[in-house]
Amino acid sequence: MQTRRDLIWKMGGQQGEGIESGGEILARVLASQGYSLFSQRLFSSRIKGGHTTFALRIASEKIGTIGEAVDVLVALDQETIDLHAGEVRRGGVILADAKFKPTAELPEGVRLLSLPMSDTAKECGMLQMRNIVALGMSVALLGFARDAFVLAIAERFAGKTQDVVAANVRAFTEGARLADEQQGEEDALGELPPPPTADLLFMMGNEATALGALAAGSRFMASYPITPASEIMEYMIRCVHRLKGTVVQTEDELAACMMAMGANYAGIRAFTATSGPGLSLMAESISMATMAEIPTVIVDVMRAGPSTGMPTKIEHSDIMAAIYSAHGDRGKIVVAPTSIEECFYVTAEAFNLAEVYQCPVIVLSDLQMGLNKQSIPALDLSRVTVDRGALLTEDLPPLVRPDYFERFAVTESGISPRTRPGVADGMFLSTGLEHDAIGKPAEAPAVRTAQVDKRLRKLATVTERFDPLYVDAPYDEAEILLVGINSTRGGIEEALAVLRARGVKVNHVHLRLLEPFPTEALAAQIARAEKTMIVEYNATAQLASLVTMHIPEAAPYLSYLRYDGMTMASSALAARVREVI
Repeated sequence: MQTRRDLIWKMGGQQGEGIESGGEILARVLASQGYSLFSQRLFSSRIKGGHTTFALRIASEKIGTIGEAVDVLVALDQETIDLHAGEVRRGGVILADAKFKPTAELPEGVRLLSLPMSDTAKECGMLQMRNIVALGMSVALLGFARDAFVLAIAERFAGKTQDVVAANVRAFTEGARLADEQQGEEDALGELPPPPTADLLFMMGNEATALGALAAGSRFMASYPITPASEIMEYMIRCVHRLKGTVVQTEDELAACMMAMGANYAGIRAFTATSGPGLSLMAESISMATMAEIPTVIVDVMRAGPSTGMPTKIEHSDIMAAIYSAHGDRGKIVVAPTSIEECFYVTAEAFNLAEVYQCPVIVLSDLQMGLNKQSIPALDLSRVTVDRGALLTEDLPPLVRPDYFERFAVTESGISPRTRPGVADGMFLSTGLEHDAIGKPAEAPAVRTAQVDKRLRKLATVTERFDPLYVDAPYDEAEILLVGINSTRGGIEEALAVLRARGVKVNHVHLRLLEPFPTEALAAQIARAEKTMIVEYNATAQLASLVTMHIPEAAPYLSYLRYDGMTMASSALAARVREVI
């Protein structure tokens, strides 16, 4: 039997038909066996109905994208065939429910198996088990051992009656049997080599973000549900009570940001999470946190805009909003994890940055990382440290009325000592107005200038504390440098492998820090390449504009843009690179 690098499975139908739960069972079992997985959910922005798919790429070695061709397409309706039949590779299979009488103009070398999914599900107990029947058929076609899936199905429905468990196991078994009857040895898709022994987690970036916050010591989250960030709050709700923490669902995003700010002011590590529309509403609060120097972490999981846009599709359209949306001279930090794994570590460090530099920190993620699960190395808690900065809690010099603690003292570093409410002799005023060293509102030109300079000066050392770039640059004189952000890393890395195998000298940098911009570090990498191409998901080249603003001497930069809501194909990126060099 042919050995394969990967196998790609995809199921499509209407939302509410159990497509995601069927894919989750498949993924959970294979993850437990050590396979490297990459999943992708594509769904409509509605509660029920509308076309949806769940795709899973399965490999024995690390992968970073969903891939570009499907081996097994499971169609629960004709729309799935109409939309996705062209994605099936030669030798692949379209597995369709006979009930809707499937028809298709098949690509060459692709088989259509019309099997009684609905009828089998009804025979086993209920139509709702059609996804489990389809799962059994899929496992048979993909060639995986079935015992582990039977156990996983039993565990999945363990909270139901024994009759329900038995019915679902039977549905899976019958589905596998029906597929076996249609398949000979010559039809086998091939097999994957055994996966190496590795300690892997299969999780989404939103879960990793929530875990990063918990690991950093956050015990309070205020948030308002919004796609694609809601899972951060949902995960916190499931976990934070074990650590005696609290999650509050507020009436809107403005309240969420203000509540998180209030908790931080009181000395509790707190945060909120949102997406583009919510970030717009938070702009005034973020500006106040800048002026009052209140540490606050805001997670923004980017989606396609403007306005409601496409809430369930990817776009990097909040780059400029994250940096510039709050009014006044900016005084915030914007960080951007480059992988699901980094969602954990970067979020954890964001809490340190917020307290050390006493300012709002925006963690910029995207929908692909946030909502789609992927295999990642086990998280290392020893890499997480807690640094509360210049927080004073005791042994302060005594105050004599009418003196106050100089919370906003002008210092050489720009960082002033701070206290929290209740600390003896640590009383100060806090306001969104410009103020003097004790927080008293003041508009004298000298005071204003000194405080503005202080707030901006303190950010000068961020790049010394936080590694601003992920760098894979083996060539001192590269033909081209690829620069990306967030989830484009996986597609870039797969394109790199193809290009380097063909002798192309290509370097790669991914930005972890957008504000303050790491001009010196990035300029050094740009100088080592003949050309620079910036890869991002938006129409207006926001990241390229940002690079041009800070490093104009190397402009103009090439751009690779995608803004249809879908993730990139690494082959298309590789082709574009070959074209421009």
